[in-house]
This record gives sequence, structure tokens and C-alpha cells, in this order.
Amino acid sequence: MKKRLLIIGGVAAGPKAAAKARRCDPEMEIVIYQEEDEISYAGCGLPYYISGVIGEREDLISRTPGKFALEGIKILKNRRIEKIDIPSRAVLGRKIGSGEAFTDRFDKLVIATGAYPIRPKLEGIDLTNIFYLRSILDADAIFEKIQSKDIRNVTIAGGGYIGLEMAESLIHQGKNVTIVELAPQILTLFDEDFAGILRQYLEKMGVRVFTSEGIQALRGTEGKVTHVQTVSKGIEADVVLMSLGVRPQVELAKQAGLKIGETGAIWVNERMETSAEGIYAAGDCTETIHLITGKRTWIPLGSTANKQGRVVGVNVCGGNDIFPGVMGTTVFKVFDFNIAKTGLSMREAGKEGFHPIQAIVRGYDRAHYYPGEKESVLKVIVDRETGRILGGQAIGEGPSDKFIDILAMALHAKMGCRELANVDLAYAPPFSPVLSPIIVAANVLTNKLEGKVEGIQASEVREKLQNQKETFQVLDVREEDEVKEKKIPNTTWIPYGELKKRVHELDKTTEMAIHCESGLRSYEACLKLKHEGFKNVKNIDGGMLCWCYDLEVSPPQASPSSGRGQNGGGQN
Repeated sequence: MKKRLLIIGGVAAGPKAAAKARRCDPEMEIVIYQEEDEISYAGCGLPYYISGVIGEREDLISRTPGKFALEGIKILKNRRIEKIDIPSRAVLGRKIGSGEAFTDRFDKLVIATGAYPIRPKLEGIDLTNIFYLRSILDADAIFEKIQSKDIRNVTIAGGGYIGLEMAESLIHQGKNVTIVELAPQILTLFDEDFAGILRQYLEKMGVRVFTSEGIQALRGTEGKVTHVQTVSKGIEADVVLMSLGVRPQVELAKQAGLKIGETGAIWVNERMETSAEGIYAAGDCTETIHLITGKRTWIPLGSTANKQGRVVGVNVCGGNDIFPGVMGTTVFKVFDFNIAKTGLSMREAGKEGFHPIQAIVRGYDRAHYYPGEKESVLKVIVDRETGRILGGQAIGEGPSDKFIDILAMALHAKMGCRELANVDLAYAPPFSPVLSPIIVAANVLTNKLEGKVEGIQASEVREKLQNQKETFQVLDVREEDEVKEKKIPNTTWIPYGELKKRVHELDKTTEMAIHCESGLRSYEACLKLKHEGFKNVKNIDGGMLCWCYDLEVSPPQASPSSGRGQNGGGQN
């Protein structure tokens, strides 16, 4: 008798498992149950369909039921599985619409139920024109609604990946867009400095951003939403997109008595098998291992779902493939900015018991003399005790994806920054500077580990300026034209080229943080001052690139005796 494989869920992990199982076993009976009317579509492409970048809806469909049928894979749409009977090796469900009950037996079962959007309990949450974006049908509804000229103001609740991608889509549709985020920053999986860079860019592109703003209620008239009420303001809204994150869909597994992990997602072993023999789970409903911390984690990503689905497809046919875990490597685009991350942030690394230090450098996609260069700001994080790379982040118009992919490979190899500094990366002027920004960052970190310089984060500088003014000073070593454009309040300005002759103006007894535009000149200034006997000098990581707080924009006043009006000729 042929083996029978049932798969619950037909978007990413489920279809991938089915396709791989078919290649491994041409005779197996394979059935996919799907609640929706669509199957095997690119969920990550939905914001680009709404914006019009993807012109045809059909382009989002990876495989139609007809294509699956050619491979002998049966698709049963509009079916809701309501129970898994493990002792009987059967599933029970109903047809959506008619309510007709059905039962189906299995030899092997795959749970790929995905995740569902968080739906907050708010006054007015049942008003019309309030949307979630999780399925292609959600995208259809949003797309149809925003075509109306009556829809002018859209509020997005939540500053995560989907909310940020949708901000771009809606701006392209000519809408007024406001993001409301409960946390102190958007993009909460990134560090505060890089989230701040993105916030400034979004505001430049016309997106209003409010952080530390919890939504209290949704107001409306005639059944339609008209305003979002936060703790401090009312925001006009013709449409509200709820983008507050997702939760793993585990109800079926829980009812069946399968083990639920500490993250709230389905527990699986490295073979993607659940606590019941012959029953597997993959995709956004499952937890996995974080390759850096070794702990259980839940990071729902389409790339992970597909890799897990492939492992399941092998193992349901008797194979012994494994899925080792994840590092949370991700990349997304907002307007012309490419934003990427892998591994741990500084905040996450500290919570996990590491002693993280960081290097922040400018990263270009080609040699400085080759026309058309694009810039990303790159951060690499290592453990101070071991030098092991812990993570990285990149943001800007440049090759953020390239930088993060290199770091992801380094993380998989458990490399340290000294090894990374000598990796043989490709170079030619159209593709990279002679020293890749990855290697530059690794060298900066090596200098820090060897005690040549100590760094300080921009957020810590801001706090010290506010609370320790008597014992803390900030030195700006940029040139006059740079300082005229923008300046951190309550700081001392001495151009790098004038530092040696004016060192007597500085107080050796106080803690000093030094900055330039990106960190190179201030690093050299730190070395100079240490040579002059200053004991407590620190380089502000990322310099002005990562300063996303208050600024002075008026020209600095030069002291007649100081010569500050002269060009200091500092190194660039």
C-alpha cells in the first residue's frame, strides 16, 4: 500500500515539503489542505503588489493547483482542518462554505499552519477600513480600497518590516502615511542608532513617524474609521493597517497534545519532527535553535520556511536531513534604502551575557574614484572576551545585502574579527573599495580588542550630555563646513588639524568622547590625545552618521583667539 502524506497549510513550507517529498518518493500519495482559495504564493511580495511594482497578481503565485497535479500532488482548497487524531492517524475537518465534514487518514503528517496577525482588543477595532496584511486575499482588499481617491490618510500601527515596506507602497500610491509605534523606536530588532537613521530617512521621504505612542482607540463615523487615538494625539485616518506582528498558529498542534516550545511555537527536533513520531512541522508555526546563543527561538521568515520544508520533504520519505537553526538574517527595502541584519544586535548580545563591542564604518559599493558610488552604514559586533563575531547591521542605498551575507557566512563559521580581517574578498573598482568595508570594520574591532581605542555608543553620549555635564565633554574634530551644516549641542569644536596646537584647551581630568563624521578622524584624534597624556578618551561609534538626536544647525561662533574660523586641514 502506498504511503499517504497529508500537509496542513499551503503557502511556503507546506508546498516546499510536498515538492521535495515527490522528488524523493514518486509513488507516495501527497495531499495539501489549504483554508484559502490560493496556494503557494509569495507572501513577502505582497507590499510590492499593492504598490504596483509587481503589475500582475499571478506573478505572486509560485505554483498553481494544476502544476501540482502534474506532479501527482493533490490540492484541496477551502478546507479547514479542525482536529488531528494521532492514535487513529487521521485529520478531521470541514469544507469552508458548505460546512460539510470530512476525515482523511495519514501515514505521515506535516503541520505548516504558519502564523496569524496580532489583533489587538481596542475600542473601534471592528470598524471598516481596518486591514491586516498576511495573505494574498488581504492584499487584494487593501489594493482595491486604496485605489479610491477618497482614501487620503493611512495610519500604520507598527514599525516592523511589513509596516515599513507598506509605508513605501502607500506613499507611491499618493497617500499621506503615518506610522505609530508603541516602542521607543521603529525597527525594534535593530539597534537604536540604525533605527534612528531609518526614521530620519522615512521622515525625509514624507512619512510621519510617532514612537512611544500606544493606540488607545479607533474612532469612526457611519461604521468607518476616521481617526486613530493614541495616548497623546488624534491622527486622521481613512484607512488603518494593523501591523503589530504575528503569532505562531499552534492551536491544532496544541489540541492534538503535541509539545509546544518555550517560545510559544511548536517544538520540533533538528529533523523537524514534533513530539509525536511521524508528525512534522515547518515554517512560521515552529520554533528552532539560534545558532549563536544555542537557545530556542522563533523567527518567522519565508526563507527559513522554505529551507525547513525541504528538510521535512526528505525526512517524511525516510531520509535523515537536519535543520541546524537560524541567526535571524534578514533584508528588506524601504524606498532606496536597503536594510539588513544578521545575528545579535548590541542590545541582544548584552542580554545574552556577551560583552559586545561594535565597529561602525561607511561602506561603499565601489572605489571612491569610480563614478556612481552608493553608501551603506555598516555595523559589525563582536564579543570583547573572545573576538567572536556576534552580528551585523547595514543600512543605506549601498550593498547592505552583500555585507550582511558575508557576515552571515562568517557567523556560520564562528569566525573572529582577526580572521575576518584577512578573508580573501573580491576586489575591482566597479565592485568594491580596495579594502572591503567588512575588512575595515574587522580592523577597527581588532584595534579595540588590543586596547588602542575605546568606543562609546551615540545613545550613551546623549545620556551623559544630559546627566553628567560637569564630568563629561564631547569633542568635535570635523572641519568648519561640516560643523556649519550640523552640530551636536553643548560640544567643543577643534578641527583635527588644529588639535596638536590647541590641546591645552581641553581638560585632561574629565571623560571625553570624540567624533567626526564617520569615525576615522576621531579615531586618530583619540590616539593623539592618548599620546598627550589623556587617560579617558573614547571614539563615538559611527560619529555623526549615527547621531539621530537633537542638532544645532546655526554656524559656530569662532573665538578671536582660537583661530576656529580657519580650515584645520584634518585628515579625511
